[in-house]
Amino acid sequence: MAKARETIDQEKQEAEWRAERDAKTLAEANVILQDNKRLKAAKRAANQLAKDVADELAGLLRVAGKLGDKVEGMKIINED
Repeated sequence: MAKARETIDQEKQEAEWRAERDAKTLAEANVILQDNKRLKAAKRAANQLAKDVADELAGLLRVAGKLGDKVEGMKIINED
């Protein structure tokens, strides 16, 4: 019974920590959204990160033998 109570207390603490962290994240996001320079820089960074992830995914799919000639979104397209 003490274990169950301990688990409930841990879950409650984790939920509180998560809520606090989420509040801080949302506050920071609002600051970025109001600053055009930061927002544009974040969008450029997001585009580069997306390209890097897509390139890595394409490489992994080729190694796994599951890739045709092209990756489009999350679909694998075999071009014959």
